Amino acid sequence: MNIWGISDLHLSFARPDRRERYAARWRDHASKVEQNWSDLVQPDDLVLLPGDLSMARNHRDLQVDLEWLDRLPGVKVLSRGNHDRWWNDLDSIRRLLRRSQLAVDRSALTTQGVVVCGSTGRASPRNEPQPEEAEAAARELESFDQALEEAARLRGGERKPLYVLCHFPPFDAYARPAPWVERFERAGVTACLYGHIHIEGQWPLAVQGTVRGVRYFCVAADAIGFRPLRVGSRRDNVT
Repeated sequence: MNIWGISDLHLSFARPDRRERYAARWRDHASKVEQNWSDLVQPDDLVLLPGDLSMARNHRDLQVDLEWLDRLPGVKVLSRGNHDRWWNDLDSIRRLLRRSQLAVDRSALTTQGVVVCGSTGRASPRNEPQPEEAEAAARELESFDQALEEAARLRGGERKPLYVLCHFPPFDAYARPAPWVERFERAGVTACLYGHIHIEGQWPLAVQGTVRGVRYFCVAADAIGFRPLRVGSRRDNVT
């Protein structure tokens, strides 16, 4: 069983949004994702999607995007991104999801033999954070604490692989870690998947690879060529 990651699909089937106005690579991007996904992912695989699934503004417009995602192979775990305006409370979201779809938000779950948890994260301030930014970061730290505590309960005494979904990059452009990175290390996280980055010049600066025991992957769809990226398997870190 392989584990894949891809974020920032920015689906908009109900109200078409011409994303190629941002960059030519986005032309027909959903078709590219669908073809690549179908070629790579097997029905029993796990696909992690850390945010910005859909540009829908309400649950009605979201339906066609969820139906498209459901037709693709694999079990999918979603978390919230900054453009997921349709995402309200987790219980409501879970009632909308199709059989192949799961969701985390300040929470954790077990599926396919691994534990997945997540929260949105926050963009790192460019300058000294203002009081409201510091308060928002404190709330986000609390969200990750809640998610990781639930993940620890689900892991029990076992060392099941633990994947964290975090939409915003957990390191800034100078490789300085967000406050929750230390929590990832302490919790023994296997890997953290993030997205949000769509400027080509920023992709080489994104922190990836193993940092103090945690593997980091940028899985923004355009950054990985609109192809799900293999990030592990159920055997990772199992003892």
